[in-house]
Amino acid sequence: MVSRQMGDIYRRLSENEYQTAEVLAEELGVSSKTVRNQLKNLNELLSDFGVCVESKHGAGYRLVVEDAGRQKDLEELMHKRELQTSAIPNSSEERVEYLLEYLLNAEGYVKLDDLSKMLYISKKTLTGNLKEVENLLGEYHLKLQRKPNYGIRIEGKEFNRRLCIAGFVAKKVRMMEKLGGDQDVTEEIRWIHQCVQGCLSKYNFDISSVAFQNLVLHIQIAILRMRGGHYVPAVEDDCDRIRDKKTYRLAEEILCLIKDKFQVEFPESEIEYIAIHLEGKKMVISPETPEEGEGNLIISQEISDVVDLMLSVVYDAFKFDFRDDLELRMSLSQHLVPLVVRLQHDMKLTNPLLKDIRERYSLAYSMATTSCVILNHKYHKTVKEDEIGYIALLYALALERKKTEIAKKNILLVCASGKGSAQLLLYRYKTEFGPYINKISVCDVGRIKEQDFADIDYIFTTVPIPVKVPVPIQEVEYFLKSSDVQAVKRTLMGKTDSPVLDIYPRELFLPHMRFADKEEALQTLCGFVYERGLVPREFLASVRAREVLAKTAFGNMVAMPHPIEMMGKTPFVCVAVLDEPILWTADAPDSLVQAIFLVSVANYGHFDVQKFYQVTAKLLLDGASMKELIRNQDYETLKNLLLRMEEQVDEEI
Repeated sequence: MVSRQMGDIYRRLSENEYQTAEVLAEELGVSSKTVRNQLKNLNELLSDFGVCVESKHGAGYRLVVEDAGRQKDLEELMHKRELQTSAIPNSSEERVEYLLEYLLNAEGYVKLDDLSKMLYISKKTLTGNLKEVENLLGEYHLKLQRKPNYGIRIEGKEFNRRLCIAGFVAKKVRMMEKLGGDQDVTEEIRWIHQCVQGCLSKYNFDISSVAFQNLVLHIQIAILRMRGGHYVPAVEDDCDRIRDKKTYRLAEEILCLIKDKFQVEFPESEIEYIAIHLEGKKMVISPETPEEGEGNLIISQEISDVVDLMLSVVYDAFKFDFRDDLELRMSLSQHLVPLVVRLQHDMKLTNPLLKDIRERYSLAYSMATTSCVILNHKYHKTVKEDEIGYIALLYALALERKKTEIAKKNILLVCASGKGSAQLLLYRYKTEFGPYINKISVCDVGRIKEQDFADIDYIFTTVPIPVKVPVPIQEVEYFLKSSDVQAVKRTLMGKTDSPVLDIYPRELFLPHMRFADKEEALQTLCGFVYERGLVPREFLASVRAREVLAKTAFGNMVAMPHPIEMMGKTPFVCVAVLDEPILWTADAPDSLVQAIFLVSVANYGHFDVQKFYQVTAKLLLDGASMKELIRNQDYETLKNLLLRMEEQVDEEI
C-alpha cells in the first residue's frame, strides 16, 4: 500500500543531494520519526524496481537508481495507487473519515495496535482521532464499543449505520467518479441513477437533485451491505402505514429492476427502507399519477397546527406577521411533510446553499431558527442547520413578497409655473416610482389653494409651499439626485428613516475586552445590559437557549448572540471588541471570535427590524470592515462603518 506521505517523500528525494529526516519532516508537517518509518516502507517498495534509498550518517537520505527504465514503471504504479481510495490519510480530518469508513464496514472488533500500524500514527494520535469519530457517530445514534483484548467496533442499528456511511462516503464516491476510479463501482452507480430516474418519472414523483443523488447513494449502500449479509429489520410501528403508500410501490418497482441487474434479493424490510427515504425526499407530487385518486400531498391537521405555532413564534420574536400569508403557510406545510419523516428517522438532507443562505438572508435564517424550536419540542429532535437553511428560503420569499405588496400612493407634484417643466417632472416620477404610485397629479404652486386633497397621500414639491395643506410634504430638487430617489422611495413605501445608529448607542460600545471563553463573555455582556435596565433577568437564559439551536458565529471573527424571544422595550446592540480572540463553538476550531454584537430587537413599534438586520448583516459579513473595527476598537469607526452600510442598503431599495 502506498500512502500519500510515501509519495511525497519520494518526490522530495534527490539522486544528487542528501536530505535529513528533520528537513523532510518540516516540509511535510509530520514528525521525523514518521518520516523514518515511511522511508523504511518506501525502501521495501523501491527494491522491486531497481531503486533504493541510501542513508548516510550526518548527511541524510538520497535516491540511488540502478535501473532507470524500471523507475518509470515504479512512478506510474505509485501514481495509480495514490489515486486509489485506500491511500493512507495524512491530516487529522482525513484520518477521522478513514476510521469512520473502516469501522463502519468492519465485520468484527479491530485492535488499536493494528489501526496505529495501518495509519502510521501513535496510539496517542489515534486516541484523539477516535474521540472525534465517537462524536460523529453520536449524531447517528451509534456507539464505539471497547472490549479488552478484542479492540473496538461500532454498535447500533443497521438503519443508522447506513445513514452514517452515506454521510461520509458521498465525498469519496464523487472523488472516485472524478478520478475514474473503480470502473465497476462507477458503472453500478450510473445504472442505478438511470433506473431510479426512469421510475420517478413514471410515477411523476418530484425530488430535488440533491435528494436524488442521496437516494442513489443509499441504494448503492444497501446493495453493498446486503452482499455482506447486513439487512435492515422491519419498521414494526410503521409497516402497514408505509405499505399503503405510493412510495412503497415505487420503491418496490425500483428494487425489482435492481434485483434482476445485481442478483440481490430485497426482503420487504429493504423495500420499506427505500420507501422511507422516498417519503423523506419527496416534494410536491403531481395529481397525474398511474392510479386514479393518488398523488395528492396530504397535509394533516398535525402539520397545520405546527405551522400555526411556527408563524406565531416568528411574530412574537420579530413582529413580522405571516399568520395570514397563505402562500407561506402552504409552502411550509408541504416542506414539513417530508421533513418530519427525516426527523423521525434521523435522516440528513445536505444543503449546498447553506453558507450563502446564512449570509444573504440573515433575517430569514434567524426566523427559521426561531420557528424550528417548535419542531424541536414537538418531535424531540434537533433540526440541523441544513434543514433550517431550506426553511429560511421560504421565509426569504415571504419577506420579498412583503416588499412588493406595497399600497400604491396618490401623489401631487408641485412645481413653479410652466407646463413643459411639470410634464418632464411627471414623466421622471412615473419612470422612477411607477410600482409605488397609483395616480400622479400636477399643480403649480400658485394654484395649490384650489387643490382637493381628499385622494392625495403626499406632496412632492420643488418649491416652498406658502399655505397650510392637510398631507405630508417632501421637498425635492427638479433634477432628482440619487439621495432624492431613495428618500422618495422610502416615503412611498411607508417607511420612515430608521436611525440605525440609535440602536448602537455609544454607551454600549465596549472596546479592549478580555474573556476566557464564550460563557464568560455572555455572562458579562448580558449582566452589563441588565444592570442598565435594558433587559429582564431572564435575558441571559434566553441567549444561552438560542446558542444551543444554531451557530451565531458568522466568520470574519464575529458573533451575534441574541435571545430566543423578543425581550425588553428598547432595541439595542451591545458591541464588545476583544484584545484576544476566543473560541466560540467548541467543535469548530475555526470559530474564533474577536467582536461580539449582542442584539436585542425588542418590542418597539417604530423600529424597522428588517432594515436593521440588513445593515447589521452587511457589516458583519464584510471581512474588511470587521478587521478595521477590531484594529481600531473605537466607536467612531463603528459609526462610520454603519453609516456606510446603511447607505448601501438604501441604494438597493
